[in-house]
Amino acid sequence: MEPKASAEPRRLRADAARNRQRLIDAAEEVFAERGLDATLDDIAKHAGVNVATAYRHFDNKHELARAFLQHQLDRANALAREAAEAADPWTGLTQFLEQAVRLMTSSRGFVDALSNAYGAEWFSEQMHDLLTGPIRLLVTRAQEAGAVRADLDATDFALILPMLASVSERGLVAGLPEPFCRYLSVVLAGLRPDGTPLPGRAPSDAELRADMAAKADKHARARARGQAVPEKC
Repeated sequence: MEPKASAEPRRLRADAARNRQRLIDAAEEVFAERGLDATLDDIAKHAGVNVATAYRHFDNKHELARAFLQHQLDRANALAREAAEAADPWTGLTQFLEQAVRLMTSSRGFVDALSNAYGAEWFSEQMHDLLTGPIRLLVTRAQEAGAVRADLDATDFALILPMLASVSERGLVAGLPEPFCRYLSVVLAGLRPDGTPLPGRAPSDAELRADMAAKADKHARARARGQAVPEKC
């Protein structure tokens, strides 16, 4: 009887591990399809487990949302690093923007994070590291090759990426075939040198960091007043 008794806890642990992975896999699909407003109940239903099981593994949906967003950021970072190593910098820049836009528009949750500052502090910081790392290298190489305008700065992409992320079949006139292809082409054309200087200037690294800090402070003050704001994940 003892071997049977000792096998039971192992079986339960294996079941628990499978349920946890099912929840993680379901969260990836649900957040991508429905956005970050999806609940832990929604994820549990999609995973085929009861809600009590979900809450045994995760305190709330924000734990899953953070893991989901981290995975999206890791993928974006890998795309940027690969593009920065391309033999032709313009090809690398084009490749990065096209792949990044496809990644963003295929995931409503990623777009939510870019546009709504969901979990603003850590998410924005990692996006900033992406801008000041491989994207800056990519822009510098393209400028040295004369492929992009000299007054472009890597920090411009802090606004270009969310702008492109907003262009998807969900946000435009129904029936437009892959609308991001059209507007990505518009952006790429605007990056080419044409002798006409851009108006204004790109935000500085310090200004982007100050903006992140201001948003974090605004959310903290709103939470202190009891107002409804996106919870940190």
